[in-house]
Amino acid sequence: MDSSQDLCCMHLLSSNEGRFIAFTDSSWTRYTEFASKWNVFPCKERDVAVEALDRLSLTMEGINTCPRPMPSAELMPGYHRQCYNRFCDIQKVRRQEKAASKKEASREDVHHDWLTHPPIAGELKQRN
Repeated sequence: MDSSQDLCCMHLLSSNEGRFIAFTDSSWTRYTEFASKWNVFPCKERDVAVEALDRLSLTMEGINTCPRPMPSAELMPGYHRQCYNRFCDIQKVRRQEKAASKKEASREDVHHDWLTHPPIAGELKQRN
């Protein structure tokens, strides 16, 4: 019996009884590409990736050049197919990018309004 602990590096689903799959070179490459994409957003996918990389003694910095972690007696890095599909879903990344873009545009509009039409001192006191 194998004493290693499975580490789903993309574990996003609370209950997953699917088969655990060890990384291949191509699945590791795809994982690192998406980990880098998720890293710029404050989201669950980023948190899951950072936590898994921490357990593998890796960091997000330079993740795309890290070699695939090899299984050891203590740890088997890999993924569940459903977690992999969800984590590596380009449509989810694009939706996140679009939401972040809208949020940034909204911030720029507020900043622009402030610069072009600064409130007078009386308006600032009323807002507070």
